[in-house]
Amino acid sequence: MKKLAFVLVALFLTSALFSQKITVQETTAKFHKDNRNALSVIVHYTDAKTVEKELKSLLKSYKGKVSSKKGVLFGDDLIISTISENTIDVYGAVKEFKNGEVELNVAFDLGGAYLTSGTHPEQYARASDIVKNFAFSLSEQAFAKIVKAEEKELDKFTKDYAKVVGSKESLEKDNKDYKKQIEKNEKEIEKLTKEIETLSGTLKEKQDGFNKLKKEGTKIK
Repeated sequence: MKKLAFVLVALFLTSALFSQKITVQETTAKFHKDNRNALSVIVHYTDAKTVEKELKSLLKSYKGKVSSKKGVLFGDDLIISTISENTIDVYGAVKEFKNGEVELNVAFDLGGAYLTSGTHPEQYARASDIVKNFAFSLSEQAFAKIVKAEEKELDKFTKDYAKVVGSKESLEKDNKDYKKQIEKNEKEIEKLTKEIETLSGTLKEKQDGFNKLKKEGTKIK
């Protein structure tokens, strides 16, 4: 039962994860005061702080300088060979929604020109893969944490359920034992009742005999 319930929870969460298809869209996003052409994606089941932390780690992996100012991450002179042989400046900004989704916008400055699908189709496709894989990996990790938390909660619930079932079975066993004892007691009571009736007659005879004996004693002078 425990295994089946966990499988059902996992299937539900898996369905929820993959029903949220991760797609990268081209957009115009504001970084500080400037609007720039950017790639936008939704990261699921997480928060802005986590996305910022992981994005910073990703940008650092490209060997450049990474800084943060007023909610915007800036990667200076990054080496992303799949996009360009030259160094690239990257801007990243996130926006958190109440439903557990985070919007991530990333702009790539190729050196005087921002990456667009129209002007740089091949480079845009590669950048899009980077952004998509980042969002998917992060969503998958968050999903795994949800599954782990659900499994922990399920384990606790299963143990609590087992305790309740055990208590019920124990009481039912006690009732059966009590019933047997009651039946045994009732038979013993019936036996003793008959014995008391017999002894009552004998007791009365002995009491009468004793009283008669005492009366005889008063005649002795």
